[in-house]
Amino acid sequence: MNIITIPYSSGSFYLRPDTSLNRDSNDYFCPEEVTELAAAVFIYAKAIKAGKCVSAKFAGRYYNSIGKGVQLVANNLIGDDPCNWWMAHSLDNTTFITSAEQPAEEVPAEYIEKINAAFEQASKYVSFRTGDYIAVEIEPRKIIAKGTPSFKEEEKEINIIW
Repeated sequence: MNIITIPYSSGSFYLRPDTSLNRDSNDYFCPEEVTELAAAVFIYAKAIKAGKCVSAKFAGRYYNSIGKGVQLVANNLIGDDPCNWWMAHSLDNTTFITSAEQPAEEVPAEYIEKINAAFEQASKYVSFRTGDYIAVEIEPRKIIAKGTPSFKEEEKEINIIW
């Protein structure tokens, strides 16, 4: 399972590993090397079947619900080296699901458009499998300075242990 992520206001995408999904807690234990985090709020759809080269027009056939979440990125690790960029975006337990999934018919039309466009954009280059998440950042990242004890998104609070 991968998390295919479309950054805010971007025409690109990247993959986060399944180990970045925080399934069990609201706590994030930050590695010592990380001195600054950025939080990205996203909407997501979980693929219900595999696909490749899916047109936005038909993307709705590949998911049935949409949820919301937050991804944390180790801002201070990002540098000129692509390996550092990957490491900053791939830390374990940095993807949080902050709200229950809702049926696609019950979410705003703009979310459907963003998710459909994301399926089309990413599936031109990579195949997705059943269970993969397609995540679209919906607002600019917010900086979390070292020592900040938590980040709150809607009703979910993420505790950050520095």
